[in-house]
Amino acid sequence: MMPSQLHVLILGLLLLGLVQADVSQFLKLGDAAYANSEFTSAVRHYSSAIDLQSTVPLLYTKRAAAYMSLRSLSQALRDLDRAVQLDGSFVQGYLNRGKLQRQMCSYAAAQRDFERVLELKPGQKVADQELKRTLSARTKLEQLEALERQLSLQQQQQQASEGGGEGGGDASSNPAAAAVQALERIRPTLDALYEDSPDCLRAQLLEARLQLSAEGYEEVVGLTGRVLRADERQLEALVLRGRAYFYLADHDLAKRHFGEALKYDPEHREARSGFNKVKEYDRKRSRAERAVEAQDWREAERALSEALHVDRNHRRGNEGLWFGLCRARSALRQHASAATACANTLLLAPGHREAGLALVRELMEAERYDEAQVRARELLSSHHQRDGEFHELYREAERRLKMSKRKDYYKILGVDSSASDRDVKKAYRDLARKYHPDKVTAEEREAAEAQFREVAEAYEVLSDEEKRRLYDSGQDLDMAGGGGGGGHPWGHPGGMHFQFRYG
Repeated sequence: MMPSQLHVLILGLLLLGLVQADVSQFLKLGDAAYANSEFTSAVRHYSSAIDLQSTVPLLYTKRAAAYMSLRSLSQALRDLDRAVQLDGSFVQGYLNRGKLQRQMCSYAAAQRDFERVLELKPGQKVADQELKRTLSARTKLEQLEALERQLSLQQQQQQASEGGGEGGGDASSNPAAAAVQALERIRPTLDALYEDSPDCLRAQLLEARLQLSAEGYEEVVGLTGRVLRADERQLEALVLRGRAYFYLADHDLAKRHFGEALKYDPEHREARSGFNKVKEYDRKRSRAERAVEAQDWREAERALSEALHVDRNHRRGNEGLWFGLCRARSALRQHASAATACANTLLLAPGHREAGLALVRELMEAERYDEAQVRARELLSSHHQRDGEFHELYREAERRLKMSKRKDYYKILGVDSSASDRDVKKAYRDLARKYHPDKVTAEEREAAEAQFREVAEAYEVLSDEEKRRLYDSGQDLDMAGGGGGGGHPWGHPGGMHFQFRYG
């Protein structure tokens, strides 16, 4: 060997020794940082070691462990991939990667890793246990997805069978209630799956979808937030989170999440649909608000109806729209349909005071007195026990019901309730002559006598000022005292206070 070659060899050996010393030092620093839960520092030290010696599988498995502690699972997986590429018989690398794959519910990949370990070391205990755990977890996930498909099919069949009538989004067969029941049914299986696969994206998104159907919007925000912390570009999580914020009536955040999804995929159909829905809802609601403020009731009725058709499931937003429709229809004297709108407001917000008062008043204006009394009693007992206005309204409903069941003396005489004394007397005389027993045939006499008695009874009351006052006020004719009633049907001559509101 020539002297120059010898010098090069010696220099190379010295440099190799220095590199190995540096790698060893970085490895020790990384291990110390990891032991102290300083995972970012651990990654930095392990990376320095890898930069110096990139063909050592152990270095990648150590950095992968630090990445996992930092919840950087995709980076951890890349390091474990590199470790087994460098050494196809690296048992610990396959075990670690298989566990991570199982944790992320990539069960087919996890199964291959554990089976590879068993090829390398037949009977290896950890691999055998992990393989069984992986297969069990996969079965749980398949069961959950089958249940979700079943629920989705039931909801589609229900939607197909339902008509398009006006309603407040609280049908007798409630999709939200069905989703709540489904969540309760799958919860033990879901919790068991999370024990094996805590970072299972498929399970997290499945749970978020069910929570959205169950109207658990805060839960959806929490679940999707966890997903997006791991992968900010996860499109389904962005869309689900956008929908949840829409139903929570935070439309700005809803549009932001739909827009974020569209930034990553401009053709994403569900993100585009969600974004457009928020814009349409806000536009139509604003038009309805302007019409209500201007007291343009026909335009308000039309605009409110259009806004409600954007999404019947938007409970927090639609509460205000239904109440606005209740008010607009009342102003248009469409009392029966106004009562429906008031009732739908209460379906979404059972304690809504103004909607409760309006419902009873509109039912009375529609002459549905039995229903008015029942609803007044229900509202009193459930939400407004100490509200004097509800007590007064209940008494008024009772009075109107009682009045509706008595004889209508004005109708018997064929006069209006505003008829003068002269009109009453004239009507009585005309009818008395018509039904007088001497003016009819023998066959008609019995019916005529009965009719004559009715006419006489009506005249006796309506011709007496005090009796007529008592009759008009709905009181018993043998009772003294003043009556009530009358006035603006909403009880507020100047118009009730009204605003669109969420929640």
